[in-house]
Amino acid sequence: MRTGCGDAKGNRDRLVPLPEHTLDVLREFWKVHRNPVLLFPSRQKGLGGASGATTHMDRGGVQQALRQVTADIGLKKELRRIAFAIPMQPI
Repeated sequence: MRTGCGDAKGNRDRLVPLPEHTLDVLREFWKVHRNPVLLFPSRQKGLGGASGATTHMDRGGVQQALRQVTADIGLKKELRRIAFAIPMQPI
């Protein structure tokens, strides 16, 4: 089953490597909810109901989860100023 919004450049899927540690974390997360189909099931019925969920977690749920994780680990957003210079040939 292929899902996605199809907004990628050239309307093609992009494959990226998954670090081993990330895979380990995802496996541990799955052990908590054990949904047989979804990796990120809807948690509208709580974590206990996630194992029987038939829909995926919505965008707001993902954003909330990421905010909680970043707060828990103390990750702060840092803005870096980047100067762009375009060399111009003398006329």
